[in-house]
Order: sequence, then C-alpha cells, then structure tokens
Amino acid sequence: MFRTVICRIAASAAGVQICAAGVALTDKELAKKPEWYRKDVLALEDSLKKLGRHGFNTSPSAVNNAYETLKKYAHISNVEVHWRMARALLEKSYFTKCPTERAHLVHEAKDCAKKALSFETDKPSAGAHKWYAIALSNLEEIDSKADHSAEILKHLEHAANIDKEDAYTVFLLGVAHYKKKNYSEALTHFQKAETMRKHFSSSNLYYMGMAYHASGNKEEAIKHFIDSYKVRPKNEHELKSRALAKTMLMKLKVNREDYEVEEY
Repeated sequence: MFRTVICRIAASAAGVQICAAGVALTDKELAKKPEWYRKDVLALEDSLKKLGRHGFNTSPSAVNNAYETLKKYAHISNVEVHWRMARALLEKSYFTKCPTERAHLVHEAKDCAKKALSFETDKPSAGAHKWYAIALSNLEEIDSKADHSAEILKHLEHAANIDKEDAYTVFLLGVAHYKKKNYSEALTHFQKAETMRKHFSSSNLYYMGMAYHASGNKEEAIKHFIDSYKVRPKNEHELKSRALAKTMLMKLKVNREDYEVEEY
C-alpha cells in the first residue's frame, strides 16, 4: 500500500507528472530508478511505517528524522502524509522540556491533523481521526479552560470503527470517558482494549484501576494497579502510569511485597 502512495508523492515532489492513480513499484522495479528517487521513496516509506504503528514511538531521533522527511511533502494533498506529520509534531512535543515550544508543536499538530481530515476521500483514515483527537486532548492539557471532549469522543469513535485492531484507540476512548466521569463506559473500553491485546500498555491497566477505584471497587482497583506496575513500560507515558500506579498502591496501603519483585 505504501509503495503506491510513496511513488506518486516522490515523483510529484521532483516535478514529474504522474497520474492520480499512482504507480505501484516492486523492489526490483525500484532498483532500476535513479539513486535520488530510490532514496526519497525508501526514506518516506520508512517514515510512513514508523509513524503508522498503533503505539507511541520512543526514539526522539526517529521521530525527528521521520518528520523532516515528511515535511518535504507537506505541499502534497495526501491524508496519510499529513496525519503522520501531525503525529510527529505531537511526539516531538512529548520530548521537549520547554512549555512554550510544546504548546507551539501541539497547536501546529492540531492544524496539520485537521488538514489531513480535509484530504479524506471515500476511504476514511483512522490515523487522521485518532491523531486529531489526541491533538485536541493535548490542547486541553495546555489550556485547562478548553473543552474539546465532544469532538475528541467523536473522532476516537470514528477511528475505532475504521481500525478495529487498534487497542490504543479503544484505550484512549476509555480515557476520554474517564475524564467525563463516565466510569462504567470507561471500564467497558479499558476491558475491551485488554481483550484485544492483553497487557499491551501499563497505562490501560492504570486507568482501569482508577476507574474501579472511582466506582468503589477497591479490590479490582488494587489488582489492576499491581498489574500496571508489573508491566514493563515501553515509553514515557507508560513510565508515568507505572509511577502513578505505585503511588496509588502506597496510598491504599498495599504491602510492597505484593507488587515489588526483588532482583535476583
């Protein structure tokens, strides 16, 4: 799928006119192309794949490289390129320590994701809806007075309906309901995400624990906080969730022996 899109974009960027249907190239056919063409196609293909995965990226350099590659094609009206640019901008914002820079990146990401949605065809894009919702959620973190909850839910629901294998989107739907204090609905989504992919994220387990805690089910809350703490974090978001899970376990006076694993 990527190769067809990429060849059209790379050729367009070079000023070569290619029909709107695009050109599908095999690896053998690509090898016959000029070196500059091969480099552009492969670099963009790599960027699209890195920014197309469901989970969050953990390497600042990978995100920066992907963004710099995609930025070359910002003039192309392509939904797949623009939502990945929005994602790259948001992930860049997670790595910066400067509040002003983070705010700028998040606003730019929101505009980029909104532009991506404007390029949607009759084939909807789960990534565009998902990352537009994430951008709006990040704007709420920057501005405590902002309330984009209705729009966030709408776009996450669209994304979940389009890509039924993305447990992260279902988790984010749960978080959106949790923030609205719809704990029963939140739990339904956290449980569904866990069914889709068991222990895929310490964040899902932490929020499940929080939803149980808010619902008055202390036993289930403790169980999921322990699970969250024991799952190996894969990024900064999950590292934070793990730390918060430990804080809740201490607050609930759970014995350390019940969740701490001594190193051999």
